[in-house]
Amino acid sequence: MENLWGILWEALRESVSITLLVLLLMAVVESINISSSGRIFKNIHGKPVAEVALACLLGAIPGCAGGFVVVSLFTHRLLSFGALIGGMVATFGDEALFMAAQSPKNALLLTGILFVIGFVTGMLLQKIPTGELITSETHDFVLHEEHQHHHVNSHNRHWKERITHYLREHVWEHIIKQHALKLFLYAFGTLLVLGILNQYFDLQAIMENNTWTKWVLLLIAVGIGFLPVSGPHLIFVMLFLQGSIPFSILIANSIAQNGHAGIPLLAQSKRNFLLMKLITMVLGLLFGGLLLGIGI
Repeated sequence: MENLWGILWEALRESVSITLLVLLLMAVVESINISSSGRIFKNIHGKPVAEVALACLLGAIPGCAGGFVVVSLFTHRLLSFGALIGGMVATFGDEALFMAAQSPKNALLLTGILFVIGFVTGMLLQKIPTGELITSETHDFVLHEEHQHHHVNSHNRHWKERITHYLREHVWEHIIKQHALKLFLYAFGTLLVLGILNQYFDLQAIMENNTWTKWVLLLIAVGIGFLPVSGPHLIFVMLFLQGSIPFSILIANSIAQNGHAGIPLLAQSKRNFLLMKLITMVLGLLFGGLLLGIGI
């Protein structure tokens, strides 16, 4: 019982610390996204390299904001399907914020690798005719576009009004009310489960003694990557940071998953969503398997 209370306290302490730091990072990302809205999307349509590079850069932004913008641009025919895939490979949702809070060096390394994989994949897909596979209908998921339009117009406001709007609409309504509790619960739940499991199982030793368990965990990581949410994937970040799983499993999950960014695509077209997921999951399995095979 004493050990359980110790695990509970440690999970609570770390969860509060991580949540506060992640919320701070989200506020910074949100402000950058606002200040750049309406300017970075000019003169890219029809330019493959620029489209894919922009999509990957947006995807590399920690959190869901960049991924939402990529999907919105794709569904309004401003980005190609190859660019969409590049952006979806580059993003790994709110888990990027957790990793940045816990280990900035590893977060930067993983983001850089995902950016390269996303860019190369996106450029290759630009050369492949998609034909009837891709649907081109638009949808009415315009939350971020409305924000962009509002932000562009808000440049004409007095700076005090803009700051008030940012604190009320973005920090309070979006970051704190929509994300704070979920971030804390995800972090607390994951840390608590891992803490309890570590009392009874040494996952690293199990995988070292039974190589097949790594491949099973790789398949699980890619399978969970299908879910268009952030949260369940956090366990792979935590396990990697604890040294319990190899980098190959983390990158397989990171390639396969897209955080919440897939939700508006699913709302627009199930076909596009399933095709995007199929490609990212195959990529995750391919790169994760190659790295695992050479012992990374």
